[in-house]
Amino acid sequence: MRSKLLSPVIIGLGLSYFSQAAVANEMVSHIDDFTAKYNIVHDGDIVGKAVRTLKNLPDGSFDFNYKTDIEWLIFSDHRREITTNKIVNGQVIPLTYKSDREGTGKDKFYEWQFDADNKTAYNVKKNNKPMKGEWVDGLQSKLSYHLQSRINLINKKKDFNFKALSSSGKVSSYHYEYLGTEELLLPYGVLDTVKLKRKKPGSKRVTYAWFAPELNYMMVKLHQIESSFQQFQAELVSVDPDVKKAAIANSEETNKN
Repeated sequence: MRSKLLSPVIIGLGLSYFSQAAVANEMVSHIDDFTAKYNIVHDGDIVGKAVRTLKNLPDGSFDFNYKTDIEWLIFSDHRREITTNKIVNGQVIPLTYKSDREGTGKDKFYEWQFDADNKTAYNVKKNNKPMKGEWVDGLQSKLSYHLQSRINLINKKKDFNFKALSSSGKVSSYHYEYLGTEELLLPYGVLDTVKLKRKKPGSKRVTYAWFAPELNYMMVKLHQIESSFQQFQAELVSVDPDVKKAAIANSEETNKN
């Protein structure tokens, strides 16, 4: 039972550092590089760390990834996901997805290649075997849909329904419900946020996610529940570059002048 506590903390965490000069009705389609760090907390104790990064590449695509390291009692769990993507008119288009996991229990590794032009994806681990499910427009990887939800918030879109390719090659549905606004006290500091909820049909798992408008709708907290005993949450500690602190510094400098 305890080993289930180390199920993936799907830390859909990261910073969208968008240009403020976007023309009205023009979809945001660029994110600057960033590194964000988080504490992973269980029952009030810090049991791990997480790092989320985005890096723009010379060909116009970008790598979006997270890494988590959890040590809890005699258990350990070390995971990394990375997806290469491009963004066209506010739509995230995954190109590749990789994940690996080591620690207590069975190690796992997955790799997928997306081909939106031909409407399919290939399991690289299994000799490029095609996906099982039927391709749908806007199909996301297990990581890229976190970024798409943030871009939708930035672009004032209220659509939080996504289709994502599972590790096994099936198409899964993800839906977030908007719950309103909430002020949070995090290791990073106090932030005003919007709160979303996701409950997978037929599953006991419930996930709550908080996004901070002050940080361009970065996901700053994630709380995942499977039972009263099985709960983890990720809390923002720091982000570089820090959009909020930069804005405060610029304001103070302007006031001086």
